[in-house]
Amino acid sequence: METGLQDAGTVLEFKTDFGTIEQVELEAGACRNDGSLYVALTEVGDGYPEPYGNVTVNLERKIPPYCAFVDTNNMPEAEDFLINNRLASFTGMVQESGYCIYPLYRFDAERLRQLCPSGMAVYEQKNGLAQEPVKKEKSRQGAGDERTHTYQPVYRDRWN
Repeated sequence: METGLQDAGTVLEFKTDFGTIEQVELEAGACRNDGSLYVALTEVGDGYPEPYGNVTVNLERKIPPYCAFVDTNNMPEAEDFLINNRLASFTGMVQESGYCIYPLYRFDAERLRQLCPSGMAVYEQKNGLAQEPVKKEKSRQGAGDERTHTYQPVYRDRWN
């Protein structure tokens, strides 16, 4: 995986099925084989960063940008973590692999960029998702009536 550990230093709480709360940081990036989104957690609670687990699983299926299958087989509490931390939302789609069914989530690109800018830069560059800066334009609609128009980033990708 081509990744970057969370740069912003934001520690998130991960509630386990065992009733404990782990202090974790987010790691994001791109899978080397197909460039799909990779998300993992690193446990940082005791001051010594240690890999906690992969949140996403690569099923090598063509999916839209910023989407990934969540590894509910090895991390059953991942869905609650993603939703509670406003990291992703369920698309309503699932994929079977072996005896497991994996839900497809759409990740919040802005939130991931806040938590792991270097990893998201790797992902976006590998997938041709060049983010254009937000442009603000002032226009006049009559005397003294100024309005600001904000244009959202445009993504160029292979899915269009």
